[in-house]
Amino acid sequence: MKKLILLVAVVFTFSNSIAQTAWTTMYKVAPENMQAAKDAIGKKTKKFNSKADGELIYTFQIIAGERANYIVREGLGDSYAELDSYGNQGLDYWMENVAPLMTNVGGTEYMSYVPTASFDDRPSDAKKIWKVLHYNVKRNGGPDFWKYRNRVAKAAEKVGGLSLHVWAWSIGGSSSGHVKVGYGSPDMSGIDNETETWPKVIEAYGELFGEDAHEIDQKAFNASLEMWGNFSEIWRWLPELSSPAVELD
Repeated sequence: MKKLILLVAVVFTFSNSIAQTAWTTMYKVAPENMQAAKDAIGKKTKKFNSKADGELIYTFQIIAGERANYIVREGLGDSYAELDSYGNQGLDYWMENVAPLMTNVGGTEYMSYVPTASFDDRPSDAKKIWKVLHYNVKRNGGPDFWKYRNRVAKAAEKVGGLSLHVWAWSIGGSSSGHVKVGYGSPDMSGIDNETETWPKVIEAYGELFGEDAHEIDQKAFNASLEMWGNFSEIWRWLPELSSPAVELD
């Protein structure tokens, strides 16, 4: 089914189809520059990134986690060639009007969307808050990691009414094992309702794969992760500073 994507891996060598690519850049903004930075991003986006068939760039603000108040920009494309094909006019505008207001942190990371581990049947305007889980997968941990994530997606589909997007590292960033898992909600009530939603997913997991499957698979999943580099954040999507939402197969 089609999935509405806003977002927000080592390409492991076993069967795991990959489609769509994105770049991610983080910016640290001084509090006194935040509103000016948002205004400048909004003007740039309206001028250069306001068409669904053009260069697509989405903006988020991290509102919880060690990087709280960082601005995140994510560009979406069908391929790396497409991401590299746009002209410099928008970039020139950015460097002159936006870049002086904030600091690029960590460069740019490219990631690939993992459709087998993702599921989304919510409209785009119902995904303004994202709980984002960052995982650092061991070099030999891929099979157990992806078995669990793919099965969680199938369980989420059985429950319905969920937004689950998974992106895996490709180039750049600080770790070749980085996988980003995002759960989208209309507002912060989605965080409040996790105690109701997640048990339903676990129940569906057991119905699909066996009574003890979740406990067994989650244990193997946990063992597939490095000891460091795993953390969580909450991101707020800023639609007024973003391209229109688009559909991906």
